Amino acid sequence: MKTQILIVEDNLELADNTQDLLEAEGFEVCDILDSDEKIEDTLFEKFPAAVLLDIHLKGNSNGIDIAHNIRNKFNIPVVFFTSSTDKETLNKVKEVSPDGYIVKPFSKDTLITTLTLAISNYETKNTDKVSELILHDKIIKGSLFIRDKGYLKKIAIKDIDWIKADGSYTHISTGDNTVYTLRNILKDVLQKLPSMLFCKVNKAFIVNLDKIDALNSKEIIIKEQSIPVGRNYYQNILSRLNQVTR
Repeated sequence: MKTQILIVEDNLELADNTQDLLEAEGFEVCDILDSDEKIEDTLFEKFPAAVLLDIHLKGNSNGIDIAHNIRNKFNIPVVFFTSSTDKETLNKVKEVSPDGYIVKPFSKDTLITTLTLAISNYETKNTDKVSELILHDKIIKGSLFIRDKGYLKKIAIKDIDWIKADGSYTHISTGDNTVYTLRNILKDVLQKLPSMLFCKVNKAFIVNLDKIDALNSKEIIIKEQSIPVGRNYYQNILSRLNQVTR
């Protein structure tokens, strides 16, 4: 599967040219956005390998603030591409610790090399890493605490099989086939989970990619349970899996 890149740039001509350069080198641009309005939804649904982000965007959007938000919620490398090289901007950029910094105008080689190294370095750095999940004001790395029968019960994030939305509640199924119920909507729960491990497969379900036993374009099987795959989600799921095809 092709490596997907999200471009956030309000100069549409530059964004289109950048897309052409990337796709000529085997990448795939999953979307082009000109503000922060749809970034989170796109990251949840597409989970690109990297975000190529302009610093100065039209309106109230600011690339540095957007990068901070991405850092807080997603395990995705962020590469700035900008014409700004002034000291004030660079000092603000340092606070984000971007995975790459490309100065406009840039060459195809600079673009491809910076993105490729950013993705490779990020994957190496984050191997087997599980983000902290904050829930009910309890913070335990690699775990979450769920209220159950008067107690806060510790659940290992890696043991979660699937998560299902049910109105203003969310159900979580774990390795021992126990289902817990949280008073949180699905999107709020997903924001706190390590994005490299979990994937949205339809409007109501998130699955742990490591727990998938089998799948096709219509369903995912986890421990003999069938979970429907949304029509617009299948290709993204495939791009997240390691595949050996014949």
